[in-house]
Amino acid sequence: MLDLIAFLCCISVTLILLYLIVFRRPKARTSQAQEKKIHKKSRVFKIYTREEVAKHCSRDDAWVIIKDKETGEDRVYDVTDYVEEHPGGDSILSHVGSESTEGFHGPQHPATVFVMVEDFLIGRLQD
Repeated sequence: MLDLIAFLCCISVTLILLYLIVFRRPKARTSQAQEKKIHKKSRVFKIYTREEVAKHCSRDDAWVIIKDKETGEDRVYDVTDYVEEHPGGDSILSHVGSESTEGFHGPQHPATVFVMVEDFLIGRLQD
């Protein structure tokens, strides 16, 4: 009787492993760097007016304008998805819908913020 139970257990384990190997293969994954490149290539950037940006001034719809230090260009960022993660809490909401350059370039931000914010770039401000 014990031999039969051991045999059935072996068969069960073998079938489960076979199922996992054949039907549950992990899908090929792209690295985060590859995903960012794909995402950046597929994004379409628009030109926005200050009036359009001003409409996005809430926790659930937060856009900001930040002047790029290198080019001097006013860029528009949709930071809605970052509001809850912002280490400075609700301070990110101080200038949503408007100019946020001074706060963004403040001493409280590490250098990594300048790279991270590019993920939220949606366009530039109309001259």
